[in-house]
Amino acid sequence: MDTHTCTRGRTPMRHDPRRLSQDLYPLRRTVTPLFGDVDALGHVNNVSIARYFEQARVLVMEELASALDGPAFERAVLARIEIDYLAEVFYPHEVVISTGVLKIGTSSLVLGSALFQHGRCVALATSVDVGTKPQGGAAPISDEVRAVLDKYLLELPN
Repeated sequence: MDTHTCTRGRTPMRHDPRRLSQDLYPLRRTVTPLFGDVDALGHVNNVSIARYFEQARVLVMEELASALDGPAFERAVLARIEIDYLAEVFYPHEVVISTGVLKIGTSSLVLGSALFQHGRCVALATSVDVGTKPQGGAAPISDEVRAVLDKYLLELPN
């Protein structure tokens, strides 16, 4: 697979360069950062960026609920998120939150998300949500939910 390496300090972060294109992502939402999102250096802080990626996950759940006339999962929990900060994000300029599905598992869903400001990719995230039962344990993704999620698969051939 073709990958791009960014170096932040000593840790190389690898990602598919196709994920840097806003055209890849089927779902988008534009938000304006709040003044409270800004750190002492004048950038939107990393916690706020993580919150924007939470909105990416919510965007997928809203699309599912709309298509299915109700929630797709009785409970979905975030199992993992990995964020690559690629560039500074500045207040008060709008940010476009973009997302799509990377993989549909038996009970989990892997999302690929990106943040864009002024058309430039400023952050990437990969997150894993798991459908769970109220009493505990994983809940399988139904065929009906799977069919809707297929519409949002990112076109990233291996």
